[in-house]
Amino acid sequence: MAPPLPMQRFILIGLRATGKSSVGRAIARLSGGTFLDLDDAVAVAAGSCSAHDAFVALGEPAFRALEVAALDDALRTGAHTVIALGGGTPMAPGAHAMIEAARALGWRVILLDAPDEVLSERIRQSPGTRPSLTGAAPDQEVAEIRTRRWTTFERLADLVVPTDALNASELAQGIVSAID
Repeated sequence: MAPPLPMQRFILIGLRATGKSSVGRAIARLSGGTFLDLDDAVAVAAGSCSAHDAFVALGEPAFRALEVAALDDALRTGAHTVIALGGGTPMAPGAHAMIEAARALGWRVILLDAPDEVLSERIRQSPGTRPSLTGAAPDQEVAEIRTRRWTTFERLADLVVPTDALNASELAQGIVSAID
């Protein structure tokens, strides 16, 4: 009998409001794996109720440092099969190299995306859950952040998945099918 295949491992990246957390949970349920929302890990490390509160209390540089430490811990321990990164995690000092090293070890990096209008509307529908990074209105901020991050995101990604037409379960099924 052949040995069982190793469980596929996923790192989800993308702009805010692309559905990384909900799709990540759905992938973990579908694959029988475990899920880590890096925002939740950072909130716990910061002693905050939420990633938003930690970001506001610590400021972006300290928040990003906690993100990188949490990502390093998650990748070293290998306790989870799906990790949803914060929108800015791949841009934090040291994170890009960690993600590339994880890819070399077989982790699949999935870039979730949706049109700017969809992301802006999702942000508007959940005020106070995501800190503003620029102080601009959601539509302007999404466009500005996309301009800053998109090239890095595309370089890291094994697969780009649009999230504006399907629900989290359907997206998870498509991702797992595409990777198998």
